Amino acid sequence: MTQIELTRFRIKKGKEEKAQEWMDFLNEHHVDTVKTMAAEKMYVETVFSEKSEDGYTYFYWYSIQGENGQAVEESESYIDKKHIEYWDECIDSDYHPVDMKVQESLIAPSVDQVINKG
Repeated sequence: MTQIELTRFRIKKGKEEKAQEWMDFLNEHHVDTVKTMAAEKMYVETVFSEKSEDGYTYFYWYSIQGENGQAVEESESYIDKKHIEYWDECIDSDYHPVDMKVQESLIAPSVDQVINKG
């Protein structure tokens, strides 16, 4: 079954520049980052950022993932190891992540077939 998620995470105060460095790292290593997706059965992963009126920066993580993918924590990739370092440093663990509720999802049949076959 395809998992579609959109979750809001809060960036720790004072870690906004480090969080941007994190996104820059992933973008600068795009080819290697995309290579990590196969083991995770991750088909789409997009991060949005928001500077909120409450003074915090939030990251919104959107993903489409197949079943039984490898957890990022199990990866030996330097990308995933660095990703976890940034996560631990930047994501505010005092803030409960907010999972948005899917109201509707349209995936082209040809794409859905790849996801559910993969």
